[in-house]
Amino acid sequence: MNAKDLTHLYWFCQAVRHGGFAAASEHIAVSAPTLSRAVSSLERSLGEKLLHRNAKQFQLTAAGEQYVAQFSGQFDTLSRSWQGINNQHAELSGDIHISCPEPFADFIVQPIAIDFMVAHPKVNIHVKFAADTERFFDDRIDLAMVTRATKTPYLVQKMLFETPLSLGASRDYLEKHGTPKCVEDLNQHRLIAANTLTAWHFEENDEHKRVMLNPRYSVNSLRLATQAACKGVGICLLPAHALATFVEKDALTQVLKEVTCQKGRGYLVWSDRTLIPARVAKFRDLIVDALTNGPVFLSKLGQ
Repeated sequence: MNAKDLTHLYWFCQAVRHGGFAAASEHIAVSAPTLSRAVSSLERSLGEKLLHRNAKQFQLTAAGEQYVAQFSGQFDTLSRSWQGINNQHAELSGDIHISCPEPFADFIVQPIAIDFMVAHPKVNIHVKFAADTERFFDDRIDLAMVTRATKTPYLVQKMLFETPLSLGASRDYLEKHGTPKCVEDLNQHRLIAANTLTAWHFEENDEHKRVMLNPRYSVNSLRLATQAACKGVGICLLPAHALATFVEKDALTQVLKEVTCQKGRGYLVWSDRTLIPARVAKFRDLIVDALTNGPVFLSKLGQ
């Protein structure tokens, strides 16, 4: 096997990993037509058909399955070894593009980013506020911190934490509009949405209940949504850690204490399981380490 065949074999394994030439092309910076021609060349070199090609599916032949089983893992091992050498010896440089909700940027990403740029002067970091992965590829994001599991294909995700949520409102609001006695009462109240959720989910009296959101006020910032709740705009769903801080200050009152609210979650998302640049991998690992003890930072929202 020559170097050309080895390259084509790697591209073939990547096409299989990502489910097609178009998807693989976004990860390895090689056009889909080039990948297709490379696999055809590899088939001629091997004298065996590796793929059943048609417009609707990307299906391996028996020979294709055998080559993937034998070589894909070896390429992964080689990639990890290569990345390990780079992490040890190469000076980190280049850009890191990150998207995350505002509280994540305030208390997690920015402190890490500042120290990271001091330690690695040739790395530039760019942060955008977003709570999902809708524009992950359009904005060329390297790492995304999100509050819902992504459904975007070809992304890898790791759950960073899970935290209880609670409902809160100001005393002024409750005096003017009354205090809800059950989940159904929320449909008659002014609700504040702090993200892109379309519904809130609860457990009440051993029964699952859902409130579809038609918010009086929505803002893609937990900090601003909580401020609005403190000003009497309506009822907000927020992390229990954060609500406790506001309750201590008498800025908010917990609503429907006996009801179990849905869990809040945080995920870290990136675009390739093995070929992530060393600078991105190092920054990713720092985020994971910072959240080892859970989302303690959420209690700082009330400071």
